[in-house]
Amino acid sequence: MTQTPDQTMSRLAYLGLLPFVITLLCIWLDKTLFGLEARQVFIAYSAVILSFLAGILWGNAIDHIKSTLSRNTLLLSILFAVIAWGVLLRSPEHYVWSLLALLFGFIAIWFAEKKIREVEKEGQPASYQPMRNRLTGIVALLHLIALAS
Repeated sequence: MTQTPDQTMSRLAYLGLLPFVITLLCIWLDKTLFGLEARQVFIAYSAVILSFLAGILWGNAIDHIKSTLSRNTLLLSILFAVIAWGVLLRSPEHYVWSLLALLFGFIAIWFAEKKIREVEKEGQPASYQPMRNRLTGIVALLHLIALAS
């Protein structure tokens, strides 16, 4: 059975939630992962995904290089990658601030990407924006739960 690129994108995106959920469960159960505190693993995975999304933002900017938003999008992309890197460096001592910075990053990238798609009148694939809305909401909720843990 062959999957369409849309189906592959969607399945991979939702599978990407699993490490968040697993590490959150380990935080609640006071378990370690890979010899590390579960909180540290949650933050590390979150920072990697934020960097990944920053790369997607970079790609969007390149695809719309003639747009007036392109320059700012390129700068935002780098900013979010640097924020993720900074979080990785400081997370053990600053768990709450790290989670808040990552949460802000996910919401800001979602907003920026949504605005670019609106300005450029991009609606394809049609399933992308609703999926991003759900995923960003779930990731934000998981970060808030991690903050409360």
